Amino acid sequence: MKKQNTPFRIIYEDKEIIAVYKRSGLLSIAKEPGDYNNLYHQVREYINHKNEKIFVVHRLDRDTSGILVFAKNIRMKEILQKEFEERKVRRIYEALIQEHIPLGTKKRVVQYLKRNLKSNVTYVSTKKEGAKEAITNLTAVSYRGNQTVLKIEIETGRQNQIRLALLSLHYTLIGDKKYQEGQKGRMMLNAYQLIFSENCPIKKKEFSTAPLWLTETNV
Repeated sequence: MKKQNTPFRIIYEDKEIIAVYKRSGLLSIAKEPGDYNNLYHQVREYINHKNEKIFVVHRLDRDTSGILVFAKNIRMKEILQKEFEERKVRRIYEALIQEHIPLGTKKRVVQYLKRNLKSNVTYVSTKKEGAKEAITNLTAVSYRGNQTVLKIEIETGRQNQIRLALLSLHYTLIGDKKYQEGQKGRMMLNAYQLIFSENCPIKKKEFSTAPLWLTETNV
């Protein structure tokens, strides 16, 4: 594929989908009408030059970097969204936490999340009624100095899910200024792999980018 001059990195593209890399600090979609500082707008501008359309399939938090897939037609948008809704998509992240924990440590966090519409903050609810289930699996895989790199796979895709799971374990996600006190700099959370099911009707089913901090081990 010919290299394109875009403000974002294209990981893969064909006639029905485009997979791109979202940088930390950039919104996935506009927060309000007229807001053009978001990845969707950037991708749409690129797609419009090709006389194609673009549709949102899923999102990442503003401070999370990583892979996002957009559809180029309504049919594919609905197919891919159903894949996410039915939990058929593997979503794998890496995170850097302040704590030095034993390699091989594994945790499975099941929470029920609600969103305060006034404050726009997601929080853990003690009641299941009206809340959405969030399931987060993590493994400590390597060290970066005295800090620990986690490999994280989510079974659900709730807003701020990983950040709240780490908070519940008393782990400090570096750069998480929303839920952690005294944090500065970029948030160290990166979605580096996305795998669709074998039956998903897309040509390429696995998308990945080089991890930023993670070094795979045999744990």
